[in-house]
Order: sequence, then C-alpha cells, then structure tokens
Amino acid sequence: MLTGFFDISPGIYNLWIFSAIFFVISTGIMFFFPKHNIKKFIEVPDTGIKTKLNKLSYYLFFFISIFIPIKQNTLWFYFGSTVFSVGIILYTVSMFYFAISEYNLPVTQGIYKILRHPVYISFFLITAGMIIAGTSGFLLIVTILHFYTLIFIIKEEEKECEKKYGNLYIEYKQKTF
Repeated sequence: MLTGFFDISPGIYNLWIFSAIFFVISTGIMFFFPKHNIKKFIEVPDTGIKTKLNKLSYYLFFFISIFIPIKQNTLWFYFGSTVFSVGIILYTVSMFYFAISEYNLPVTQGIYKILRHPVYISFFLITAGMIIAGTSGFLLIVTILHFYTLIFIIKEEEKECEKKYGNLYIEYKQKTF
C-alpha cells in the first residue's frame, strides 16, 4: 500500500510542483504587505541550534520535494492535494490578516481570533498534503525535525509577544488555541 515510501527520482511530475505553488503564492502575498509588516513577519527569535535546524529542515523539505514522485491518480494524491489546498487557503487568509494588522499591535483579526499561529498550522497542512500526495518517508522525517524545532521557536515568539504587548497578548492567548 505504501510502496515506494522512500522512492526518489527527479522528474516532471514530482512534488516540486506543490513547492512551486507555495513559493509563488507566498512570494506574491509579500508584494501586498505594507513594508513595516514584512519586518514584523520575518522577525523570528533565535533559539540557537534549534533555529538553524528549523531553517535547514525547511529548505531541505522543499529541495527533497524535487525528487519525490507524485502518486498520480491515487487516493493518496487526491487526499494529499486536498489537504495541501486547505493549507494554501489558510496560509493566504492568515497572511492577509497579518498584512492588514497594525505594526505595534498583535494580530487578532480574522482567523487570528481563533488561532494564535495559523501560518504554522497552514504550513503543517501544506507539508502534510505533500507528504500524503507523494507518500514520502524522507519528507516525513524532515517535517518531524522541522516541527520539533518549531515548538521551541513558537515558545520564544510567545515570550517576546508577552514582553512587547503585555496583558493585551496574555488575554489574547487565553481566548485562542
């Protein structure tokens, strides 16, 4: 059933197509960002080796996707594509609300009323969709490393938000997932 869980081969019908879709959308969205919010978006706390491993795993995931064949015309492909699409939609909506937020206030509008980290959740859905569509063990391993290190980054981001926004952020945390 999971034949080829660790198959790799460069090709036209590989997961790089999903990666390209994500990069085109994420780069395109940045063109509509107010310049001050681009800085706010890319400010990631440095947690030392965990931040470096997180960045490495992020880029490694997309590099490996070049070599992972899409399991075309299978339930894996259709289910993975659906999960990926939901992730892309959530990412786009999350970034829209991030872009229109006030620079000196936490983002609390739209999807951020429910989720504190919708961009990370959308990235999880995007990567999960790609793993499913390609049934890739390699991508699964890299993703586990990525999200393991991301836990520490999120904790640091939350500490920084509490310092920067005080009770406003603490109350926001209590109302969201």
